[in-house]
Amino acid sequence: MKSRFLTVTVIAAVATTIAFAVEETNPIKDAMKFAHKAPQGEKKLSDKIVDGTAPEADVKKTLDLYKAMLDTKPPKGDQAAYKVKVEKLIAATEEVVEKKPDATAHYKDAVNCKACHSEHKSAPPGK
Repeated sequence: MKSRFLTVTVIAAVATTIAFAVEETNPIKDAMKFAHKAPQGEKKLSDKIVDGTAPEADVKKTLDLYKAMLDTKPPKGDQAAYKVKVEKLIAATEEVVEKKPDATAHYKDAVNCKACHSEHKSAPPGK
C-alpha cells in the first residue's frame, strides 16, 4: 500500500512539474502585461515611452515583445489587419529605439489600444 501511495505521489509531482514547464506563453498577453499595464497609481511603460522617460532596456524589451506578437493569431478578427497594426507598432518602437525625430509621436499613434482591441480582442467570458 505504501509503495502504491508513493508511486501516485511521484507521478502527481512529475505531472505538476511538466505542466508548469510546458506552460504556453501568449505573446500578446506578455506584451500587454509588460508595456500596457501598471499597478494603480503608476505610469504604464507605453506612456513612459510616449513621454520619453522609459528606460532604454525596457523599450528594447517592448520591441522584442511586439515582434513576438507579429505571427500570433489574434483572438478575433482578420489576421492581415492585425499584422498591419503590429507592424506599425514595431516600426514606431524601432524609431524610438533609434531615437529618430518624431519617434514618440509615431509610437503614440501606433499604440491605439481601442483600434486594436475593438477588432482583435475577444470579450471576457460572460459578456
